[in-house]
Amino acid sequence: MSSIGRPQPTTGIHGSSAPVAKVCPTSKLPIMSKLPKPQFKRQLPENSQSNAAKKTKVNAPEVKKCFPKKSVELRKPKIVAKKQSTKRTGCAASTKISKTGNRPVAVTKKSVTAPKKRPAWDLKGRLSDMEKLMEMREMTNHSLQRNLNENNQQTERLDMKNVCLQKSVAQKDQILSENCQTISQLQRNIRDFEYEVATMKRRHQCETEDLEARNSSLELKKKSLEGEIEVLHKECIGLKCNIAQMKSDQVGMEAEVASIKGLLEKSQQTCTHQEEIIASLHAKIATHLDTIKVNESNLQEAESVRRKLHNTVQELKGNIRVFCRVRPLLHEEKETCGEINHLHFTGIDCNVLEMDKVDESCVGHRKSSGSKYSFDFDRVFSPDSSQVEVFEEISQMVQSALDGYNVCIFAYGQTGSGKTYTMEGPNNPNEETMGMIPRAVAQIFKCVDELEANGWTYTMQASFLEIYNEMIRDLLVSGEDKLKHEIKTDSQVTNLTLVDVTSQNEVKKLLEKASCNRSVAATDCNERSSRSHSVFRLKLNGSNELTSQVCEGTLNLIDLAGSERLTSSGSSGDRLRETKNINKSLSNLGNVIMSLGNKGSHIPYRNSKLTYLLQSSLGGNSKTLMFVNISPKEENISESLCSLRFATKVNQCNIGTAQKKMK
Repeated sequence: MSSIGRPQPTTGIHGSSAPVAKVCPTSKLPIMSKLPKPQFKRQLPENSQSNAAKKTKVNAPEVKKCFPKKSVELRKPKIVAKKQSTKRTGCAASTKISKTGNRPVAVTKKSVTAPKKRPAWDLKGRLSDMEKLMEMREMTNHSLQRNLNENNQQTERLDMKNVCLQKSVAQKDQILSENCQTISQLQRNIRDFEYEVATMKRRHQCETEDLEARNSSLELKKKSLEGEIEVLHKECIGLKCNIAQMKSDQVGMEAEVASIKGLLEKSQQTCTHQEEIIASLHAKIATHLDTIKVNESNLQEAESVRRKLHNTVQELKGNIRVFCRVRPLLHEEKETCGEINHLHFTGIDCNVLEMDKVDESCVGHRKSSGSKYSFDFDRVFSPDSSQVEVFEEISQMVQSALDGYNVCIFAYGQTGSGKTYTMEGPNNPNEETMGMIPRAVAQIFKCVDELEANGWTYTMQASFLEIYNEMIRDLLVSGEDKLKHEIKTDSQVTNLTLVDVTSQNEVKKLLEKASCNRSVAATDCNERSSRSHSVFRLKLNGSNELTSQVCEGTLNLIDLAGSERLTSSGSSGDRLRETKNINKSLSNLGNVIMSLGNKGSHIPYRNSKLTYLLQSSLGGNSKTLMFVNISPKEENISESLCSLRFATKVNQCNIGTAQKKMK
């Protein structure tokens, strides 16, 4: 962009400098808004500076005084590529810029022959030379100032013209935008009109088609009506013939009416007799209704007797019953272990488990010694037993919870023996593989529906917790459980979530949520080992409107964590701490069972959270059943023997008779 540039210094003989102005043609002058403001480092003399300040706001360049020691000669200025530059040698050359039309023209004075060098003592001569040089520079400065003022005036005129042009452009832009809006509005109107025309065409075509279809249907109806008229005309002829025939038949009908009247009188007499029979039947029905009411009352009494007899049977079998279950071999275990040869299931009622005594040789191979271990329990389930067969044996215990008793069913055994499968089932259960907890809940809701006919109504509350590293966690809390839970003397837990349930599906959702929140981890013994004791509790409150009876029962279904040896589990870090706490709590459970069996004066329930929570189930006010789960692998014989011996102690323990909560 061309502009009035800064003055460039021209070096003379003695290094003196003088400003030189650059002038741009008027036709190529830029818009004033885009033109940079000229700045000068030199100042004009006081006269010219005052005049320039009145005409322009641009600072005038400063003219420095110089005193050349040698003579100064002037050179003509050189103009290259429409830019004017002036060089001086010795004294400064003055430059004038004249204006011809709109284009500036550079005018320079002829060079003057420099005077001879004056001697050092001629001070007046040297002073006169300097004064002449000063006058020449002042003339040059005045000419540059005039040119600068003219350029500034021309720039102001161009700025004013530019403002006028911008206003004109803005007005034309506004008119253009209004025209564009008008065009777009007209285009929209055209599209709307075209759409309306197309719509009217479609509507007209549809109406035409409808009218044509209606016309064709009317023609068809016309033809059909004409056919019907012909048929009716023929029928009229036939009817006339029939009327003549009917008149002849009327005489015969009148004779028949007379005979029917006689029959009607006989029927009325028969109806009177039937009414008498119906009255007698109503009397019999009333008698039968009274009998039904008496039978209903007898049925309620029989239901109460059935409950008493059922509880008596359970008491005769023992308050703590023990079932033993051996899980089947997994697919990968069948390839390595083959078949189960060291376990034998005998007894008339399938209640005896025999295990071969196996000796381990020095090279690590196991062999049978010929003798056997024999264990007698209430029921022994082989690996072929299904979940349905197992639940049939405990269904009577679940029924006791509806009768107002505290019922506790828990699974015990080493890790990987199938406790969680027995109590909860697999991850995606079906009707055959459901565990004891969902089956017990299904039976309770089924019995509740059946007992409604006898006047019983029940309300149920469910809770689910786990004991992890001797700490109680609520498994029904969304997110991390930050509340502190304590066990009261009646085995109630503080700050525990209690959910009112009215259907089996609601309990199923709670079980799925608890299963996701439960602590599990992989060990060398089990890839999905439960690292905590889980307790599912269902409180049942029943009332009978007919007999005014109220009962309170509790069903506790517990899945204990598996006992394991550190040498075989390979636990370390958190798993090691979990294993120590699990084995400690199970050891305290064994101590409690031993104290109960020995009728000790002190029962160490408070030694662990597990035994303290099971105090009401083991202390004589509950009907308790224990599953001892056994691994079928021959390499786990030592752990299986420990579990079976502990189950035998539990089976021999007599904790007293459970009390029924009935009001």
